Amino acid sequence: MISLSATTFDIAGLLNLPARASDAYQAQRRGSVTATLDGASAVYDTGYSVSDTTLNISHRHPTAAQITTLRYLVAYYAEIILCCEAGAFMTRAQFAVRGDILSLQLRLLRRLDA
Repeated sequence: MISLSATTFDIAGLLNLPARASDAYQAQRRGSVTATLDGASAVYDTGYSVSDTTLNISHRHPTAAQITTLRYLVAYYAEIILCCEAGAFMTRAQFAVRGDILSLQLRLLRRLDA
């Protein structure tokens, strides 16, 4: 179950979906690895940030009300609160409906429950 809500009180700004983020538990560090002329490599490591994570959620057979609420949240709120099994986050959302599948991408901006 995931819950998306507006950042301020909004009676129309709440959506609960019976879906799970298949990639909720992922992590990577920022940085790069560059090959050097001597055959070694130069590593540039800038650490870990939750904002490098995008959750992908698929929901089959979304209702018209769910799509309308999601469109409302994306249109009127630059940031949306996400609560899921991995925690509570501030996110930036985008979605698409193809056939009977809702594809939702949530870019995590910061953690709210830590």
